[in-house]
Amino acid sequence: MVRKAWDKLRNAFASHIQVRLTMFFLSILLPLVAVSLFANVKSAAILEWQTGERTTNSMQSVLDNIDSVLNDIEHLSLLISTDFSVKPILLDAGGILLTSDLYGFYTVMERMENIVDIHGALKEISILHTASGTMLSTQYGAKKLDYANEPWFQAALKANGNTIFYVSGEEDRLFGADTVHFVRLMELPDLENTPNVLVLSVDKTMLLERIRGVQPSPRSSIYLYSDQGELVAGAGPDRALSYEQWNVMRDGGVHPEDSELLVWKTQSDRTGWSLVMVQPKEELYKETSQLSLFTMLIIAISIVLAVIISFGVYKWISAPLKELLYGMKQMRMGILSTRLPGGRKDELGALMEAFNLMIAEQQRLIRDVYEHQLQLSKSELKILHSQINPHFLYNTLDSIYWTAKNYDAEEISEMVLNLSKFFRLSLSKGREIFTVAETLEHLQYYLKVQQFRYMNQFTVRFDVAEDAGQVCVLKLLLQPIVENAILHGLEKRGEGAELVISGRLQDGVLVLEVADNGAGIPPERLALIRRELELIEQNERITALFEDPSKELFGLRNVAARLKLYYGPQAKLRMDSRVGEGTTVRLYIPLERTEMLTPPGAADRKHPA
Repeated sequence: MVRKAWDKLRNAFASHIQVRLTMFFLSILLPLVAVSLFANVKSAAILEWQTGERTTNSMQSVLDNIDSVLNDIEHLSLLISTDFSVKPILLDAGGILLTSDLYGFYTVMERMENIVDIHGALKEISILHTASGTMLSTQYGAKKLDYANEPWFQAALKANGNTIFYVSGEEDRLFGADTVHFVRLMELPDLENTPNVLVLSVDKTMLLERIRGVQPSPRSSIYLYSDQGELVAGAGPDRALSYEQWNVMRDGGVHPEDSELLVWKTQSDRTGWSLVMVQPKEELYKETSQLSLFTMLIIAISIVLAVIISFGVYKWISAPLKELLYGMKQMRMGILSTRLPGGRKDELGALMEAFNLMIAEQQRLIRDVYEHQLQLSKSELKILHSQINPHFLYNTLDSIYWTAKNYDAEEISEMVLNLSKFFRLSLSKGREIFTVAETLEHLQYYLKVQQFRYMNQFTVRFDVAEDAGQVCVLKLLLQPIVENAILHGLEKRGEGAELVISGRLQDGVLVLEVADNGAGIPPERLALIRRELELIEQNERITALFEDPSKELFGLRNVAARLKLYYGPQAKLRMDSRVGEGTTVRLYIPLERTEMLTPPGAADRKHPA
C-alpha cells in the first residue's frame, strides 16, 4: 500500500508541473513548521517548570505561616499547662466540687477567655478536670463529661505529655466538625491521679483562608494535611488524595487516578505538615494551547497560501501551454470549433490568439469546400429529378392499379395506390420543405406499404400536438428513422409490435420522436451509434452527406448531418434503447431555425393532388 502510494506520488510529481510547484513551496515551509512545533513543546515545558516553581514557593510561604501558628499554639499550650495561676486551682479541686472550687474554675475560665481574645488563631480553650469529670470551656462554660472513652483523651495519655493533633468528625457532639484541636496533658500521669487535659481548638475557616491564598482558580483544589496524614482542611471540586497517595509523592506530578490533573506538594521540615494542590492541565496550558492553536492556524494558512500561489503560478504560466496543447489535439481530431480563452496581454496571450485565428481560418476554408461540394450534390440531385418524368411514373402506377382492380387483387391495388401517393409526395415538384402534418401523411403511405409487406405484423400510432403539426421541416427527415425502426426493431418483435410517432413543442424547440417496442439495440452497438452521432455534431462532419451510401449507419448519419447543416448546432439527434424493450429516437429542432428556412406561405400550402 505504501509502495503504491509512493509510486503514485512520484508519477504525479514527474507528470504535473502544479504538483512540483506545490511540493517546492511546501518544502520551503517545512523548516518553519518544525521550528514552530519545537517552540511550542519547549514553551510548554518551560511554562510547567516556571509554574511549578512559583506554585511551590507560594505553598511553602503559606506553610511557613501555618508552621508559625502551630508553633505559637505549642508554646501557648506549654505556658497554660505550667501557669501557676491555673494549675494550683485544678490540683486543689477534688472529686466533689466546693464553692471555692467553682469560684476557682470561674477564675480559670476568665483567664482562658482573655487568652482567646488575645490570640486570633484560637477559637476555644477547653480544660478537662479529670478528678471531677468536668469539662471547662470558653464556649459553653462547664459540663460533666464521661471522658474515659473519648479518643482524644486516650491519644493524649499515649502521647505522655506531648501535644497531639485531633480532628473532630461530624458525629462529635463535644467539639463539632468545624474545628481542629491540639491536645496535651497538663501533668505527667502517675498511679494515684489522672492528669488534667488541655484542648486548644482552632477554626478550620482560618486555615482555609490562609491556604486559599495560593489557590489559582476555582477549578483547582488545595488541601492541608497533618504530620500523620490526616486531612485538616481543603477547598476545591476534586476529591482529596488519600494518605497513601500523597505520601508517595515527593514533589508532585500527575494525579495517580486522573492523568489530566497536576499535583504539587510541599512538606514542612519542622512540623511535618503538608500542603497539596491539584490543578487541571488545561488551566495550566490554556495560554500555551492558544499559542499552539495560533501556530497551527498560521501553519495551515501558510500551506493554503503555498497551494494557492503554486496554483496561481501554474495558471498564469503553465496552464496556457496546457490549453494550447489541448487545442492542438482537438484540431488533430478534426474538432475545428475549439477555441482557446483569450484576454491575456503577454506573449502566451499572443500565441493563443494566433492559434485561434489559425483554426478559424482553417475552419472557414474547410466550410467553403464543404459548401461547394454540397452545392454540387444538390445540383446533381436536381438534374436527376429533372430526368425523371413524373407523369410517366404516375401513369404507369395508375395502370398497374386498375389492372389489379380488374383482377380483384385488392391488396396489390392498395399497395400500388399507397406507393403512388408516396412517390407523388416525395417528388412534389421539387419542394424541400413540408409541414409536420404533411410529413406524417407522407409517412402513412409509406407505412401502409410496409404493413402490406409484413402482413400487418405491427401497428402504428400517431401522437402529434396540434401546434406542432403546422411547423415546417425538411422532407424525408423521419422516413430513414422509421425504416430503421421497422427493419431492425419491429421485424424481430413478432406479435404485439407497435410504432409510435409523436411531436410536440417544448421551450422553443420542436421535438419529433419515433419509438418502437422492438428488439432494441445491444449496449456496445448503441455506444458506437452515439459516438458516430457525436462526431457529426462536434466535428461538423457535413461530408457525411457525400460519403459512400453503402457504409453502415448511412441513414442516421444522413439525418444528423442534414439537421446540423440546415438547423445549426442547436439541432440534435438523440437515441435511447434497451434490449428487449425497444428504441426511441428524438429530433430536437429549434423553432427559430424552422421559421428562417420556411418559404412564405409554406405552412398553409397543401400537398399536390
